[in-house]
Amino acid sequence: GPTFATEVAHGLPTAVTVAAVDEALASRVACQLHGESFRAYTSTDMVSVELGGACKNVLAIAAGIADGLGFGANTRAALITRGLAEMVRLGTAIGGSAETLMGLAGLGDLLLTCTDDQSRNRRVGLGLGRGEGLDQVIAQIGQAVEGVKSAAEILRVARQYQIEMPIVEQVNAVLFDGVAPQQAVESLLGRSPKTESILS
Repeated sequence: GPTFATEVAHGLPTAVTVAAVDEALASRVACQLHGESFRAYTSTDMVSVELGGACKNVLAIAAGIADGLGFGANTRAALITRGLAEMVRLGTAIGGSAETLMGLAGLGDLLLTCTDDQSRNRRVGLGLGRGEGLDQVIAQIGQAVEGVKSAAEILRVARQYQIEMPIVEQVNAVLFDGVAPQQAVESLLGRSPKTESILS
């Protein structure tokens, strides 16, 4: 769920989801973590919790790219909302729950990672949007950037299940295919109009 370690260490109010196949185990762990400034919820939906943790990093790169290009809050909100739709489509296709993905481990983590510069994945996107090279940006951050590593795998699984994930697809194009960030945005905006649905 949405947690920056520094804020947890400083005792700032935080809420997370503890997931385990065994509900009793999840409850025991949640009780151990629960405190005055740390609220722990439980779930047995391992698929959604794990997928949310992987997808939000890739989508944060997209949000960072948009901000690095100088686009505004409208663009960021649209990317987060449609990114959530991509997560829900893939999650439900592989056995997860839309309800879980609308919670802390999905939407909560997505909002956090896409909107705050403590996010390494967002900072990678910012750098790419400003015209910096991927290796240069990662070197500046000096820590693992999970979204770069998981982007291709998420797209592979999406294609395996025939799920459209256009934002994830364009992030991959920027990261690995030499597509310019501005061109990736134009590709997203140039898609045909359609009826909005969280599942399409």
